[in-house]
Order: sequence, then structure tokens, then C-alpha cells
Amino acid sequence: MVKEIFINNTKKSLLAGVLIGLGVIINLQANNPALGALLFSFGLLTIVEMQLFLYTGKIGFVTTNSQITIPTVISILVFNCLGIAATIGLYALGNQNFVGLISAAAAIKFSKTIITLFINACFCGALIHFAVKNKVTILTIFAVMIFILIGAEHCIADFPYLLFNFSPISLLKFISIVIGNSLGAILIERLSK
Repeated sequence: MVKEIFINNTKKSLLAGVLIGLGVIINLQANNPALGALLFSFGLLTIVEMQLFLYTGKIGFVTTNSQITIPTVISILVFNCLGIAATIGLYALGNQNFVGLISAAAAIKFSKTIITLFINACFCGALIHFAVKNKVTILTIFAVMIFILIGAEHCIADFPYLLFNFSPISLLKFISIVIGNSLGAILIERLSK
């Protein structure tokens, strides 16, 4: 029984990472930022509809739902990152222009200060938690578009940028994004009770 639950959770987490990876791919290649942000929302809409496991969609419930534990969300985070890494890696193998796009975007992203990334991640965590909790299509689309257009940081969507611009400082900045997403989501959940 435990093994079946682990396998099911792993699949749901990997697939969520794949869907966010598709969002990153289209968003990076869209000539119009609003269109890219709109199309990115396909990933979160599908995740919500299919009841998949996305770290930023689950972490907010860790203090209010006894079934969502710290080990569970850490596992979700790891498998989300593996899913997005596989998606971006496979796409990059067949699209050399994309490698240039994501490398340039990664350099810009990780040139920001750790405080800026943390604050932007808090906003994203709050928006994604709000979208997942409400499960209303238009709110989900707006939440995703807003976080992208204001430059907020999403730890799963940002993971491939870390891979294309890896350094110890970038890793610390990525960890600050994870913490910011977590704090934003948890605060929204606690305030909405």
C-alpha cells in the first residue's frame, strides 16, 4: 500500500514538473509577454484539473492539512524538479536556439539579488496558492499571468534556469526562491482561515 502511494505521488509530481516545463518553453519563445504568460497557464490549469502534485500548490497546506507533511512536499519538490529538468533537457537537445534563450534568461534571473528573488517568490507563492485553493479557471489564468508579468519567481519554473547558470551563489538564490514560495503560500493559507 505504501509503495503504491509513493509510486502514484511520484507520477503526479513528475507530470506536474513536465507541465510546468512546457509552460517555460512556450513562455520563453513567445514574442508577446502577455501571450506567453497566458499560454503558461495551461500547465497550472492541467495540474489543477488532473489533481497533480505541484510543490507551490501543496506547500501552503502543510500547516493546515495533516495529510500534507514536510517529507511529502520535499518529495514533491524533488520530483517536480526532475520532471521539469527532463522536459527542458529533451527540448533543448532538439532546439539549439532554445539553449541560447534559456541561458540568457538564466543569466538575467540569477543576476538579481537574493532579497529581490525572495520577495518576488513570496508573491508567486501567494498567487499560486490562491489559484490552486480556489480552483476557478479564470482566477488560475490571472494568477499565472500576474506572477509572470510582474516578474515573480516560481521555484519549479526557475529550476531549469539554475541548471543553465549553476554556481554556489545561484543555488543559494534558488533556495531563497523555494523559501519565498513556501512563505507566500503558507501566509495566504493561514490568513484565509
